[in-house]
Amino acid sequence: MKKIFVIAIAFILFPFSFNNGKSQTREIFPVIVSDENPFYALIATPAALFYDENIHVKPLLVENFSNPSKAVERFKRLYEMNDTIIISDKDVVNASIDISKIWKRSDEAIIIKNNLEGYKLGVAIACLGSYKNIPIFVANKIGEIEERLKEMGIKRTYVCGDIDGYGEAIKFGSIEEVNDFMIKFLKEKFGEIKYIVITNPIDIENARVIEKIEYNFSGKINSGSTLHGLNILKSGFNYSSTHNFRVPYDGFVVIRIELINKDSGDVEKWGDRLFLHLSTPDNITFLYASTAGGVPEIDENGNITTDKLVYQTCIFNKPGEYTAEVIGTWIVKRQGEYEMKIEIEKVDRGNFPLMRDLSSLASYVASYHKGIVFADDFSFAGGENTDIEGLIYPVSNEKLVKPCNEHILKIHEKINSLLMNISGLKNLKDLQQYYANNPAHIAIMGDTTMIPMFYYNNPDSDYVSGQGTASDFIYGDIDPNPADLENDSFTYYPFQENAVGRITGYDAQDCSALIARTIFYTHIVDKLGEWKNNATVQTGTGIEFQMIPVISPLMNILKSFIGFGPVRNEPTKFPTGESKFINERISDDFSRNGFNVFSAKGLDAQRVGLLINRKGGEYQLKSNYIFAFNHGTYYLYEAGDMLEFDQFGLGLKTGLSGKGSFDVRHVINMEYNPSVAFIESCLVGKIEGLIPENCLSQTYIHAGVNSFVASTRYTADPGYLEPGLIFKGFGIYGYINASINLKMHGKYPDLHFGALLAEDFIIDLIENNSSVGIALRNAKNKYLPKDANSTFLWTPPLYFSGDPFEVIGWNFQPEETNALDKKYVCLHEFTLYGDPAFNPCSISECCVRF
Repeated sequence: MKKIFVIAIAFILFPFSFNNGKSQTREIFPVIVSDENPFYALIATPAALFYDENIHVKPLLVENFSNPSKAVERFKRLYEMNDTIIISDKDVVNASIDISKIWKRSDEAIIIKNNLEGYKLGVAIACLGSYKNIPIFVANKIGEIEERLKEMGIKRTYVCGDIDGYGEAIKFGSIEEVNDFMIKFLKEKFGEIKYIVITNPIDIENARVIEKIEYNFSGKINSGSTLHGLNILKSGFNYSSTHNFRVPYDGFVVIRIELINKDSGDVEKWGDRLFLHLSTPDNITFLYASTAGGVPEIDENGNITTDKLVYQTCIFNKPGEYTAEVIGTWIVKRQGEYEMKIEIEKVDRGNFPLMRDLSSLASYVASYHKGIVFADDFSFAGGENTDIEGLIYPVSNEKLVKPCNEHILKIHEKINSLLMNISGLKNLKDLQQYYANNPAHIAIMGDTTMIPMFYYNNPDSDYVSGQGTASDFIYGDIDPNPADLENDSFTYYPFQENAVGRITGYDAQDCSALIARTIFYTHIVDKLGEWKNNATVQTGTGIEFQMIPVISPLMNILKSFIGFGPVRNEPTKFPTGESKFINERISDDFSRNGFNVFSAKGLDAQRVGLLINRKGGEYQLKSNYIFAFNHGTYYLYEAGDMLEFDQFGLGLKTGLSGKGSFDVRHVINMEYNPSVAFIESCLVGKIEGLIPENCLSQTYIHAGVNSFVASTRYTADPGYLEPGLIFKGFGIYGYINASINLKMHGKYPDLHFGALLAEDFIIDLIENNSSVGIALRNAKNKYLPKDANSTFLWTPPLYFSGDPFEVIGWNFQPEETNALDKKYVCLHEFTLYGDPAFNPCSISECCVRF
């Protein structure tokens, strides 16, 4: 007769229940599961990873067998996948029975109901299968698996969902019950819990399309490159084309656009590209995109044959006429052609995933780190959580920022409750002090719809960069001050107690490859020889500024006449030497710790050169650590234009910077080793409301990088060394003084903003053997105490997309200020993509010091 116990009394009735059930010692095999069913990854988790006295682990990969991710294929080349178990094209019930045959006998098993409710609980309990070395079954009815359970000698089952158990059954009815059970189990088995995965199980369900219409446009436009200046003048500055399209539906509507450059023949040679702007019926331009941020078609040699962009967004209750504007930059051609298809889909919901099925891997990565999975529906979208019309993502809809933050604060309360349960502490101050000294790693597995970012204050909020400062900082910050969420309750400056990172990817395929590269890092690095001891430091052009007497004021007046906004008191791009000293200082950090440093300055930091050989791309591929300091946006960053006609900010862009940029369309086809990258450039870390294929951060992960740190918003930097002696903001005194100090005293100029954060992150990694999450957490906690009181004449953003229509304005200050608001932005905006517990110096040879 079956015995069923609710989890609330199971601990009393079964004081022995945390002991491992009797499962024989067994072999372990790599597992590849099809992406067709997320349950496959759950049932494969204990097959690929289990504990007895030690951990036994093999790769668990998710693959689309008809269209495999290059990330998965590359890992399989780097790691010998011998005797691989493959789960594909099979009913999940039978698949779970088949994979259970790697256990001849077992006292215990996990049973998950084959529906969404069962999956929600199963995501959190699957790691128990690894900890106890027991199989996981998925079934609609107990009768489907009963024979196999009997054959294995199962005596006790852990049951998720509306399905009968077998033998002594412990049933879980909520995620809280699962968490309570797992916390007690893990503390008894391992003594502590220092790793938490936060994930959202509804990421396995796409929105359902109710109705659909399509628009098709094509056209021929003048090139916007200033190399065709005469042609632009003759056309009356006419180098764009506008198309209107109507959204006829209320409710949730997905807008999907495919833009194709029909004259793609010179993309590889010259860097040609198209730009796309989208505007609402209210005439608000909310999107600046480019084919440089798209996935191109390539030939057998990897060269681009079709330059194109696929972009999508979603709106709620905002029918009307929208506008799509297309701009082209062809270097040789005076004109070029394009095609554009716009699909309008009415869908049933807005909280659909942009990165699918990441939750299916949560238990695998948690099991490896002896951690726990906190799984629930944490999603936020306009129209779902609040009845506000317009774009459903807060990044592009300022009215959603407050309700989104309120939603996250409720999640934050749940996380603190979980931490109290884990630590046994009862009040917030004790909790803050405990984790300040004993930080845990918190991994977020989901996109920013499934698990949203918090929006801190930002003086530069706009529709180009996004609203507020999007950040994951709050997930590691135990005590934000309820009356002032920019600050904390128990510390003077904000302090992040726990280390946070997002384990992401284009989809579950890429995410599984990232996890595999992280877990089997040593195995991979052992084959790469000297690579592990290499670092590259790259600083581009156009990131230094001076207020040149007479010239700068005249240029600012001229801008207003040629249509680049009102007269603003802005400095001019002009060399100061700041980026040179930043490059040399961070290069010295690496070299004195035994690394071979590949330094690239100015145009040498381009991915490839136009007429001169540039090695920025080559240096990145051969380096374990990558630091780059350039202008950029969410889909690219670039070191500069070899014909810099826009020295005075007049919008005179040749477009040649597109040749050597690190952009989505090129990085996607590069093969990186499992590097750590820190990119100081505007918006490169931005992912909110974007499909991951448009995001450079996710493309680096796809290409093979293990950890990627970048900012979600405009990144500030002064661009000069000292204010000047005679003229405010102009002169060579700063450069001379810095050179003397370096030569006479070995002292580099001070770092500020992202460069300071980057240096502390790098030093903590290579000198203190820290994980990437702890290193970034420590760098952030040091940042404001170091930089809060420094003062500046200006703090220009490091933003550039190559788009001739985009204008970012900022003002020269008559007196120096500490720009504290922008320093808070700097603290919050830098985001880690990758496993926060990843330690690139975990093998002793990785950090060779002389």
